[in-house]
Amino acid sequence: MTSKVLVVGGGIIGTMHAYLALEAGFSVVHCERDATPQSASMRNFGLIWVSGRQSGKELEVALRAREIWGEIGAKVPATGFRANGSLTIARNQAEMQVLEEANSMPDAVERGFTLLTKEETVALEPVLAGDYIGALRCTKDAAAEPKYLLSAMREYLKTNDNYQWVPNFEVADFTHNESGNHVTDVKGMTLSGDLVVFCPGAFHKGFLATYFVDAPLRRVRLQMAATVSLPKKLGHSVADGDSLRYYPAFKDLSLSALPPQSSIAAENFMQLLLVQRLDGSLTIGDTHEYVEPFGHELFEDPYDHLRGVISAIFGSSAPAIARRWDGIYSQSTSSDIYFRKTISPGAVVVTGGGGRGNTISPAIAEETMIQWR
Repeated sequence: MTSKVLVVGGGIIGTMHAYLALEAGFSVVHCERDATPQSASMRNFGLIWVSGRQSGKELEVALRAREIWGEIGAKVPATGFRANGSLTIARNQAEMQVLEEANSMPDAVERGFTLLTKEETVALEPVLAGDYIGALRCTKDAAAEPKYLLSAMREYLKTNDNYQWVPNFEVADFTHNESGNHVTDVKGMTLSGDLVVFCPGAFHKGFLATYFVDAPLRRVRLQMAATVSLPKKLGHSVADGDSLRYYPAFKDLSLSALPPQSSIAAENFMQLLLVQRLDGSLTIGDTHEYVEPFGHELFEDPYDHLRGVISAIFGSSAPAIARRWDGIYSQSTSSDIYFRKTISPGAVVVTGGGGRGNTISPAIAEETMIQWR
């Protein structure tokens, strides 16, 4: 008899568990508290960002995840997956020095790094015609479309007779007994399975709260924006030199020689990340807020700053902001890449991938499948 897996959570980590459980031969019941997922997985950049991952285990996980992303993109093209690569831009000599050091790291080839002059960068991306020195290209970076990704995955999963999607199922209780694992929702409906994985994202309350007591986790609030459509095509995702301060891949390089961030960037723990959507708009950001309770406002100043950075790199005025939003993700604060906790036989909670969750989610799910085997 085929073992049944319950996947609780319709975000990217939950969806990857459902996908890989089916690939592994399990029967899957996949439930989500909302009609469709509404949280961080829908509110991010859609970046699969290998370039910034820390050398060692984290990079290994990211590279394995990147392989699986490529397989998913081939099977489910509606996800908008594309191996577009990235360009990290150096606007001063100190940033260029860090990029040169990154290009000389022992694992630079694994990351797909190539150091480019400005002329070489413009030859690749004529849009980037502004004032900067050079760029670090990463061919392993990729992107997907957050607006379509999860729904495309669900439609693909529904073609498998062993998959059941159960929306509007807000779990209120969990029990384990000799017959398996059972989750009951707020309306009294119960779903059962041999195995269960809870993928709650940044929801650290409710019936799972007891398992998060003293857990090495924090919640992080980000703000992002989308511009009006850019008429020209930008093939690569783009990051500025401030991003070097936030990604662990670069932590042992000459960051201390970088000039101070602008006050607005420092106050908001900012970097520029930019990816062009399939509709031509640019998703840009982002800010970081680490201390709760979080504010609820969306401020203009960070986006005035980001548009200034974009204008400098483009050599022309950045497109106008069309809409803005925020999101909250769950992030591991320990040396672990993410948070995993077994709460009963065959039942596990998985979260805390924030900042790299979209990138490594397939490998996280694969590790669960390996444990279950």
